[in-house]
Amino acid sequence: MHHKFLLFFVGVLFYTIGARAQTVIPLQRESDGKYQVDAKVNGVGVRTYYTEESWFASMSSTTYLFLYENGYIADADVKGMTVVKMPTGKTTKAGSFVIRSLRIGNVIVKNLPAFVIAKQSVPLLIGSSTFDCFGEVSIVDDKLYVNDAEEVVETSAVSSISHSDSLRVAIQAHLDASEYVEAASDIEELMEEGPLSMYNEYQYIVVLNILGRSDETIGHAEKWLSEHAGKSLTCDYWMYDALGDSYAVKKDTAKAIECYERAVDTYCLMFKTTEKELRKSPSRDETLGVTLFDLSRLYATAGNHKKAIYYASFAAKCGNPGAKEFCDKFKIKY
Repeated sequence: MHHKFLLFFVGVLFYTIGARAQTVIPLQRESDGKYQVDAKVNGVGVRTYYTEESWFASMSSTTYLFLYENGYIADADVKGMTVVKMPTGKTTKAGSFVIRSLRIGNVIVKNLPAFVIAKQSVPLLIGSSTFDCFGEVSIVDDKLYVNDAEEVVETSAVSSISHSDSLRVAIQAHLDASEYVEAASDIEELMEEGPLSMYNEYQYIVVLNILGRSDETIGHAEKWLSEHAGKSLTCDYWMYDALGDSYAVKKDTAKAIECYERAVDTYCLMFKTTEKELRKSPSRDETLGVTLFDLSRLYATAGNHKKAIYYASFAAKCGNPGAKEFCDKFKIKY
């Protein structure tokens, strides 16, 4: 069932805290939990994504090379190596550099430390740490509130990468390359240096599930939910989904069904809708479709054919290929 995570992983998440703001920046919510935001890097527009839990600003190598070759990034902006040696011995393009000017709304952050990650799937990813110098930052109703005491803020340039930072860069590089064994190993090494952040714990649980380590997935996911449930609906969704996968592997059909249904409920909360409204809407989400088809097959196993057909048709509507094939074969409308 790990293929569903190939549809969704940048290791990104969000949660909402109370707002006290002078600047309001519109956000466009993506299905995987991150937000797209209008931004300019050194004066040129760059497709940018925001997630509160990102621990650094990171740029794909493709975007970096375009900006460098066209003069938007100068030699003087490059502060570290162009290749970082990872703890595993492998190397990845993750040099450190400085974004001289990042404009988002009426906020300009100058000399923002950033890294290049070779296989990153988005052009530019920024997190709440980008705005730390302003004070409180929060998301309410798909708007980013920044308490901007000043409109232009100078930050400190990065000249080197610590061992912990190198591990985090390596983890993200491995995840982007679908190297899950290596990602798990790096996260476990990071654990030895201290408690994991909520985001790194989330990454670890998803990787454990992909690797089929069911008992560990269940233990870590249940602990994560007991400590963090409600802080990030995106992460809650994937925790319940991972639990559903693991209980299904262990043939605990009742618990697997319960967890998958909690995942669907959480998905609806995330997008402020209901299952009934989702069923009627023209939108398609193949990630949700995988969860729904898993739920359908479990209901079939449990002998509840009415619900099995309902969730199969729902999954087919979301574009799940297996569900569509099943519905077409048995002439089930979707």
